[in-house]
Amino acid sequence: MAAVKASEARGDPPLLQVVELSRIVAVEGAGTLSSADLARILVSNLCFAHNSPSLWKLLGQAVVSRLLCPLHVLALLTPRVLPQRRAQPEAYRLYLELLKCHVTSSLLSMEAGPNRDKIGKSIAEALQLSKVYGFSGTEFGHVVIMFVLAVVSKLIDSIFEDCGFPSAMVEGQESVNAIDGPQPMDLDVKMGSTENQNEHREQLRRKNTLIALDVLHMMTADRKIQSFLRLIFLNMPERFSSLRQRLSSIEAQKVSLETLLPSGHKINELLINFWRVCKTDYQPNNKHILGVLGNMGSGGSLLGQLTGAGRPACWIIFDIYVENAIDGRHLSVISAIRIIKEMTKTMQVLNEASWQETFKALWISALRLVQRAREPLEGPIPHLDARLCMLLALIPLSVAAILQEESDMLGAEGNKILPQRQGLISSLQDLIQYSGLLVPPSSVVNAANAAASKAAIFKANYEAGVGNSSMMDQTDSSMKAAGNMLHLIIEACISRKLIDTSAYLWPGYVVPSGTLKDTALPQESPWLNFMKGSRLSGPLIDALVASPASSVAELDKLYSIALNGSEEEKTAAAKILCGASLVRGWNIQEHVVGMVVKLLSASLPSDSATSTPGSMSNYLAHMSTLNEILLGSRCCCGVNANM
Repeated sequence: MAAVKASEARGDPPLLQVVELSRIVAVEGAGTLSSADLARILVSNLCFAHNSPSLWKLLGQAVVSRLLCPLHVLALLTPRVLPQRRAQPEAYRLYLELLKCHVTSSLLSMEAGPNRDKIGKSIAEALQLSKVYGFSGTEFGHVVIMFVLAVVSKLIDSIFEDCGFPSAMVEGQESVNAIDGPQPMDLDVKMGSTENQNEHREQLRRKNTLIALDVLHMMTADRKIQSFLRLIFLNMPERFSSLRQRLSSIEAQKVSLETLLPSGHKINELLINFWRVCKTDYQPNNKHILGVLGNMGSGGSLLGQLTGAGRPACWIIFDIYVENAIDGRHLSVISAIRIIKEMTKTMQVLNEASWQETFKALWISALRLVQRAREPLEGPIPHLDARLCMLLALIPLSVAAILQEESDMLGAEGNKILPQRQGLISSLQDLIQYSGLLVPPSSVVNAANAAASKAAIFKANYEAGVGNSSMMDQTDSSMKAAGNMLHLIIEACISRKLIDTSAYLWPGYVVPSGTLKDTALPQESPWLNFMKGSRLSGPLIDALVASPASSVAELDKLYSIALNGSEEEKTAAAKILCGASLVRGWNIQEHVVGMVVKLLSASLPSDSATSTPGSMSNYLAHMSTLNEILLGSRCCCGVNANM
């Protein structure tokens, strides 16, 4: 506050004061001061030790510049200003203006991190969410939803009391009864007389009631806030009951409120907004919701807090994202896996859908993405590889992250299948019926047929009673099966342990065929020769470059050579890593990407501290390896790099 007072004494405008505060936070932020602490300091002084217009302007500018989190400031002000709204009508007016400007535009604007967690906890404490609603969560998204419920409830109570009606507050909740008292704001202008000042402030109080009604109407008409209230209505009925009680009070006093308030017509619209949330056929405005989701790439688990109607069109966000993600011109700071994971969790809540429906919609969006690759393409890089990477690598990895969260939370009891994993299995079984979407592009027909034939061999051996499935003959040339994209999806899921090989026995999964054209059945892989110890000679190198690795063990051996082999072997290993394994090794693609990145960022030798600054000698020593990596990865699409 000393810095604020000094800046104010110099006559600095609010913007310069905020710049000074930003500098202080930047300097001391690594120590004890954070934006959350700064908000508490400013609000505690504003209410009401240093209640001046200049400090309100400073607070408003700090919120606009995002030095302070708007929701945090509003949460800190709410329990301080509302009970003092009659004694401090000027402060109440400024609070309402802040609420009007920032409550709907700032609900989802916090980036993940320690400061967000600290702010979420502070919001919960300021609004006494644990005491009032029995809310003990720490997730920022949950806190935001409860913030909406708390502020809406308090505004209703304030309007009721200011109109002279009994409070609609339910038992156990904090009162917002207005306190009368001579606590005027330290105004910059002097009033002519005490009588004129009192009359002015009484007019201000009456107008504040109208503004509060306008703000409440604006909030309840906002689709994001309606979605939050809808989520409370569906999943926390005991907490929504307090709001329902307030709505009943509004309905009972509707005629009187419309008579007392010049904008009384908004009472009916207000009720309509509330009851719309409670209707069973409620449908959110998907354009608004998608706009919110589009700005939530780094919001962490905050993405999982919206709700809505389970209509097929609501899944379009999946189509939008997967199409944008394969654009190699732009790389997101956030991993595509993380974005898809959070988006999937969000859409499951948004559409009030089962996990089976949610996962199926995700697979279908990725399959449609692959089918669109049949259209004419521009540029030297085939987008089909990027689309297949999305379907067969990024989507399975995102699903794996979701299932891992469930497993960490609920644990595993024996062989019990948890709900999300069961939803995944059911969604994959449902895909069998989408034959049109499952037609493989010509370049992957052989791979699809090989995957189907592998399943056919497994099924035949299983039915023949072969005890050890790992010893089954996977190269039986007499066993042929027609493959499609589902067979590649299943292989991608099995390789990441999302499902097991019992999928090969699903009804309709294996379709035997004795007349397959241009089918490359499993043959002896060049990787088998490599694992047996064959040297990396010219023909073997070419074969390994053209054929993706099938296991992590093969990659580990190759990576070891890239690190510790001779110069010639290092160069060959780098070339192989950036070949088919990087582009089409869908079942192990994330491991290849990790190895390539490690090779590119190989640490300097141990004596680098004594080397000449700016020396390029270390890079020159690895020139051949780096050259192969850069040449090989230049044809790699952006979606691979965003794993």
